[in-house]
Order: sequence, then C-alpha cells, then structure tokens
Amino acid sequence: MENQNERKSRYKNQPGYVMKMVAKPGNGDLLRKLVTDGMLIANEGGTWIHCLVDNEPDTLWTFEFFESEEAKLNYEKSDLADRLRGQIIDLLAEPPMRISVTPFSASWLLNS
Repeated sequence: MENQNERKSRYKNQPGYVMKMVAKPGNGDLLRKLVTDGMLIANEGGTWIHCLVDNEPDTLWTFEFFESEEAKLNYEKSDLADRLRGQIIDLLAEPPMRISVTPFSASWLLNS
C-alpha cells in the first residue's frame, strides 16, 4: 500500500488555481466561453473544471491544474494568457479571487 509521502510526491507536480470570478450582469456567458476556450488551447495535458453557482448566472468557479510547474509557468507567461486576462478582467464586476493550490487527492490522480 502506498504511504502518505509517496502519494504526496505523486501529486505535487500538478500545481493549479482555484478562482472565483463574477461577471458584470449579463456577461456570464461570454466569461464562461473565454475561460473554456482559453483552457482548451493553453492547458494541454492539464485538468480543469469550471463550475456555475446555482442561481448566480454570472458567477464562475474554476479549478485549473497543470501537468507541471513548468507547464503552469509557460501558460502564465504566454501571449494567450495575457490576452485572455485582459478580456476577462474587462468582463468582471469585481476583482477575481485566485488561490494557488496543489491537489493531494482526486479521482483522476488516484486512478493514474
């Protein structure tokens, strides 16, 4: 059986973010399209989940994990990320909340 340190070292290479974004009224659809299109292009090999908040159509929670620290840095420094950030910030009603995270347990990690 795998011990806790072995599990932790296996997961530490998938850095990511948890973000909450609230669009200006009526911009939720465009925000969802931008974040989805961006991840489809930029986070090759990574895992992401975008969630709606019940009864809050302009609020989005996103969980983005990258294949490695290098992949995350490459995305953060890319022209695409800069363009997306600019477009997304213009849609937001308030500053986004972004927390850097590393998963320690997830179904897609346990089965790999």
